[in-house]
Amino acid sequence: MRINVRTTEKVYARLAMAAATARLSLPRYLVESALREPAGGWSLREQRWWVERLDAVETRLIKVGTNLNQMAAATNATGELSGALGVALRYLEATLDRHRELLDAIDPSRQQPTL
Repeated sequence: MRINVRTTEKVYARLAMAAATARLSLPRYLVESALREPAGGWSLREQRWWVERLDAVETRLIKVGTNLNQMAAATNATGELSGALGVALRYLEATLDRHRELLDAIDPSRQQPTL
């Protein structure tokens, strides 16, 4: 589909500058701006950025879960705790902290007040 837009040179210059700042082509900038959620919501580009970050955290959590399950199976079979358990738990804690940071950045109302 093709859309043609008429504008003044002054408005075109402002749009071109805003598109360049957003690192988007002018047509993509117009589409993203039009589809932005009301009241300062996210552009499609911002939504994709957050989805990528959350996907990365999900992948890390899946890997940690797999490792912990393997360690639990080995512990159950041998009765001995793996030395890697502490490393895996620290990695899990770091991943969960990162996940909380991302969620807090998405929704600041989630942040717990400091006492």
